[in-house]
Amino acid sequence: MDLVLTKWIALKGTFELASRKGEQLLSRFPSVMIQDAAEFERYLSTEREYQISGGYGAAAIYPLGKGGILNGLWNMLEQMEAGMEIDLRKIPIRQESVEICEFFDLNPYMALGGGSALIVTENGEELVDALEQAGIPATLIGQTVDNNDRIIINDEDARYLTPPKGDDIYKIYRN
Repeated sequence: MDLVLTKWIALKGTFELASRKGEQLLSRFPSVMIQDAAEFERYLSTEREYQISGGYGAAAIYPLGKGGILNGLWNMLEQMEAGMEIDLRKIPIRQESVEICEFFDLNPYMALGGGSALIVTENGEELVDALEQAGIPATLIGQTVDNNDRIIINDEDARYLTPPKGDDIYKIYRN
């Protein structure tokens, strides 16, 4: 089955950091970028994704949360007792998320992912088209496989997804 990801990864983490650590971020980034990231709140609902996906044979819908996309993939596949093969380069991420996570030395693939959903369906391309027509960015990032191998491909490299270790964003709040 196809694995579809809605919107972009690390949305909630980026929103939280821009909202709570904006003054720190202004030491490196223009205020317009911080303001844009603080407005990611508008993307945090996944209600429309749920409504639309049901009509396209969604076998599973998993909202991202703590631990980001990597945690979401692991937990969803554990529940489904399935494996996967995904292309890391297809996972969408906003530039604001890249920059802000880099500033705090965080992995955006392990940062709060609220606002995005993973959807498993046999009609991935049709679902992506329907979501896009509704104004919701969506990307086909890979497929489930019949074994339990959870493989992430990045260019010529392939590695196994390992069990999640928490959410990277909490590192900055411990200090």
